[in-house]
Amino acid sequence: MQTPVEDVSKKILSKQIDKQDAMRLFQSLDKQSQLQVLAIVRGADGIAPAHDGRGAARPLKALDQRDLTDEHRAWIAALVERYDRFVPKSKANVLEHQVHFVDQRRAFHLIKDLKKLHFQITYTKADGAYVHDADGNRYIDISGDMGVNLFGHRAPFLIDAIKHSLDQGIPLVGYSDMIFRACKLFCEITGHERALFTQSGTEAVMFAVRIARAATGRKKIVIFDGSYHGLSDAVAATKDLAGNSFPMAPGIEQEFADQIIVLDYGDMASLDAIEQRAGEIATVLVEPVQSRHPYKKPVEFLKALRQLTIEKGIPLIFDEMITGFRVCHRGAQGLFGIQADMATYGKIPGGGLPTGVIAGAAKYMDLVDGGTWRFDDDSMPSSKRTGMAGTHSQNPLKIAAALAVLSEIKKRSAETAPDGTCACFQQGLNRKTTDLADALNAFFREERLPVVIDTFGSLFRFRFVDSYWGATEALFFILLRMEGVETNIQGNCFLTTAHTDEDIEAVIAGVKASMSMLKRSGFFREPDEEPVQDTAPLPEIAAFAPAQSGNASPRNEMERLRALLAADFALAEETGDLK
Repeated sequence: MQTPVEDVSKKILSKQIDKQDAMRLFQSLDKQSQLQVLAIVRGADGIAPAHDGRGAARPLKALDQRDLTDEHRAWIAALVERYDRFVPKSKANVLEHQVHFVDQRRAFHLIKDLKKLHFQITYTKADGAYVHDADGNRYIDISGDMGVNLFGHRAPFLIDAIKHSLDQGIPLVGYSDMIFRACKLFCEITGHERALFTQSGTEAVMFAVRIARAATGRKKIVIFDGSYHGLSDAVAATKDLAGNSFPMAPGIEQEFADQIIVLDYGDMASLDAIEQRAGEIATVLVEPVQSRHPYKKPVEFLKALRQLTIEKGIPLIFDEMITGFRVCHRGAQGLFGIQADMATYGKIPGGGLPTGVIAGAAKYMDLVDGGTWRFDDDSMPSSKRTGMAGTHSQNPLKIAAALAVLSEIKKRSAETAPDGTCACFQQGLNRKTTDLADALNAFFREERLPVVIDTFGSLFRFRFVDSYWGATEALFFILLRMEGVETNIQGNCFLTTAHTDEDIEAVIAGVKASMSMLKRSGFFREPDEEPVQDTAPLPEIAAFAPAQSGNASPRNEMERLRALLAADFALAEETGDLK
């Protein structure tokens, strides 16, 4: 069993906790134990990472397309020949069918030097943890169908439910017993009062925003930089360096962006901005853990945001497209102990069929259908209503899938553990994901590779810390595919309940082999010489920078550790030093 010193030190150095918990744990120790933790953090016991910028080797730098030499291009040309032999039918399909087939993802992350490698493969079958392609290759699938897949491909309970529904026909008008049961079960699992099915996640967000505007009579929407809320014009904005909102893509009008306030996520100054403009804000829409930045987990910020929106009468919407049902049965709201006024869902509840869900408090959901009333008295809808429609909102096939998925989640989940914490089945899956990340992050540090895996629940993401989709990163995913591991070009990866320990070990081996080949082939180079700044920790290397050697007193070192622990969390998130 670990001692308190070992336990606290491990949690600090492995980045399992945020700065508030780290400070609390540190201060709970007696003075002697605190000194021992300090010694460990300083690396006296060899536990702290060695790459501190003070004499030890710094991480290598990944090459991007601007760095490629003739030797690199020759290596890429040889890889193209190998890849053409590996997936010839998939490549031929793209060339043959591109005239008529429009793929919105095809040009995503396209790099000219790697154009011959840039195409999606053609799947022929998916089963459990695996996908198969037209060329006879089998892959361990960690793409997770972009977050949809929690139970593996072709889960028997899901296939049976859809087949049974198909046998009953597909009437799109009227009610069914399934829609009643699915909505009740959804509310039971998530803790919301009422639920509404939509045709997609994008539509769920769009309608939730509309409900909030109808409820408040206000126009402005607050979102946070780095979040993703689908493709609706109502939320498709970003900001420039001056903080001005502008459309995310051509074809989206500036008039839409003018109604959107984009703030920095996790920055307490954003709360001041919300408070100052509360009278014009219809809703605050937040992705509680951003799928593009899963290392950002500003729980205290979210709790303060929840309190502020209650005080100012602003509906708070949690976008739980990715986090919903994945980290625990109540999503990020359950994990963090924060109840939003409304939440939007998609992906997992549909079991692979197009699905979106809005769930929330009756005072807001009543704005869709007028609330409840009886037939045997003079009661009428008690609420004003906003417009909402959708031919396939209650499509029986997807409702059958949703009911099957929700029933499976309930069957596998316990409400609470004896100590009051969540004991849902997702915890085991989350631990497997953390173990995978820990193993590979240790490898990256040992090999001086500028890569880190960020996780939240069973979501994980490879992050090249000194570049954004350069040639080395793109080549890594090609090589990983050739090692038999299929990922998602958009970056998010997931484990499912179908992945065995052997599958996970194979993924780890594939990553190591791919990275090692790139390193041997010269796609990582020594970093540029830079003056070392003693005032801030280097990114991606350690949770806390080791103290400098010398004659500093224990008291000074303790103050230094306290200063590090109490440093601005936004800065820690910015550099990636804390998860």
